[in-house]
Amino acid sequence: MERLLIILAVLICVVAGVAVVGMSARSRRAPLRMGSELDAEDEHLLIGTVGPSQSLIDREAEVLDPRLLDVESFDLKPIPTPERTARIAPPPPEAPESGR
Repeated sequence: MERLLIILAVLICVVAGVAVVGMSARSRRAPLRMGSELDAEDEHLLIGTVGPSQSLIDREAEVLDPRLLDVESFDLKPIPTPERTARIAPPPPEAPESGR
């Protein structure tokens, strides 16, 4: 009886080994790769123009002097903090028959 179990275990290992070898042999194919979305005509998108880029800052605009701004006209008031004079009481204990 023990010999039968040993032979059966060896047979199961051989079948599993054959299945692994078969699956690994089938998976040997060329890897799936996506083609490039950009062609030779799209070279300017990859490299861009050579040279300095155009600045977004308008260097010919008038510069404002901050001393001439009327800062007092801005009605800025501090945010009031809530006043708490008494401690907050803890909630009353619930009765045991409250359903929890």
